[in-house]
Amino acid sequence: MKVKLSNNRGFTLIELIVTITVMSIIIAIAMPYIFTLLANMEAKRIRYSMTNTLALAKAESFIQRQNVLVCLSDANGRCNKDSNKTLLLFMDKNDNQHFDASIDELLEEQQLNPKYGTLHLRAGQRHYVRFAGDSGRPRGFFGHIKYCPNSIYSKAMYQISFNQSGIVKYKPNSEHPTDCPS
Repeated sequence: MKVKLSNNRGFTLIELIVTITVMSIIIAIAMPYIFTLLANMEAKRIRYSMTNTLALAKAESFIQRQNVLVCLSDANGRCNKDSNKTLLLFMDKNDNQHFDASIDELLEEQQLNPKYGTLHLRAGQRHYVRFAGDSGRPRGFFGHIKYCPNSIYSKAMYQISFNQSGIVKYKPNSEHPTDCPS
């Protein structure tokens, strides 16, 4: 009695090449969509973080009856108009317009770290926004924080603007040009 062994152990070379080719085509078609989705999700996350932090700054300055500062911060905790690392909300106890961990009271720290865009704070010559403790408003401080995409996959340019009355508004590029490089 002879036993016939089956030789079906896997794909043939032709089948493997065809499968890899089809998968490569699918991935090539899907990648731009995936990057666009990730870039837009980042833009929305940062938008909501900034809007909520500015609203919290207004409320905390009024409730605490102290000046509260909001700034974009670099990796060392220094306020910088063009930083992309962190959004800080703090009470500036020594009035030096920078966060000092041993002196100032940190109210909120939002890690931003955008991969698909850059942030720019524009509040005159200042690198921070101060909400006055007597009114909760950024009296003497108005401007915006711009989100400019650096990815070809995102068109999510916008500004989060604030005025001297403390009103915070989202302004997409289609309604209010951001002057971000295209």
